[in-house]
Amino acid sequence: MSDNMMLKEIFEEPSVFEFLVNKYIKDGVVKDCFPASFGEVKFVASGSSYNCARLGQKFFENIAKVKTSFEYSSEFNANKERLINKDVLYFFISQSGETYDTKCALDMVNKKEGHSFALVNNNNSYIYNNSEFKMNIEAGPEKSIAATKSFTGGVLCLWLLALNIAQNKGVDIKEHLLGILDIKKDTEEVIKNTKNIEKAAEILSAQKSFPIVGYSYNYVIAKEGALKIKETSYIDVNAYPTGEFLHGHTAILNENSVILELFSHTAGEFEIKTLEKIRKDFNPKIVALCDTEDVLGDVSTLSGNACREPLFVKFKKFENEIVTILSSVIILQLLALNIAQKLGRNVDKPLGLNKVVGKS
Repeated sequence: MSDNMMLKEIFEEPSVFEFLVNKYIKDGVVKDCFPASFGEVKFVASGSSYNCARLGQKFFENIAKVKTSFEYSSEFNANKERLINKDVLYFFISQSGETYDTKCALDMVNKKEGHSFALVNNNNSYIYNNSEFKMNIEAGPEKSIAATKSFTGGVLCLWLLALNIAQNKGVDIKEHLLGILDIKKDTEEVIKNTKNIEKAAEILSAQKSFPIVGYSYNYVIAKEGALKIKETSYIDVNAYPTGEFLHGHTAILNENSVILELFSHTAGEFEIKTLEKIRKDFNPKIVALCDTEDVLGDVSTLSGNACREPLFVKFKKFENEIVTILSSVIILQLLALNIAQKLGRNVDKPLGLNKVVGKS
């Protein structure tokens, strides 16, 4: 791969993780970073920040047991008559802190005297300065149009916020923190030692379109991966929940199909059976981004035809959930970069794309 800002910023991600962990975690305790008086959160964001919010929603509900919802900034703005609930914390995510439709949504909440929280990568920005509560992702300037370190930094911040809420409710969070101090070393190893990224890029770059499927956290990661590949390579990539893919979406599969599957060693029986059914019934060429090869069983024959051998883009298995999540995102970023470069795209300045910002 030739040098570019996107690659440079991917390589900076482990240091961002280390900085945030060291700043907010001390002696097994997460520093207070969330206003404790709110029992309900509504995430409002656009683009990659929306995918970040979707992961945050899962952290807040699964770890902190906080009622949450999420909405695109543009859709939030579409309802000018919406009621702003004073008991809800409206949570705005924007890498630049200047995203236009997210600024408009914040203005609506402020005009109606609602409560706001900003998660941005720029503490000298409109959204940061005009929110009641705030947190800086502190990933440093991001010059490539495709969000990388600002996205994963934001994901880690949301995980830290969820842990802080849970901790303040008296929940034991020790299990979530196991091995977290090694996050820089672990994610650096993922970047340096994950195999078959280039082989996967070669297969996927030859496609006009292909689906990505994932379950739970991996579905949201798949959505972010699809966006990264679309905006850097211009390939029509769409993400589906693994189970939902069986409900009509399999009609796009044929004997020449390629599918990108995301899963990990924590895959449950339902997810495994769904992946097996896709493989058995449609026999697509599978590119599997995973930390284990055990999930895809050995199907020697499929309707009389030899099973197409999957290509595993396999990274090291970690017991810590957030390290696994961040590792999956980083590999998808590297995969998107490789696909774009095989197609001769300018990954730092994709055609027709700019970060959606406005004057503050």
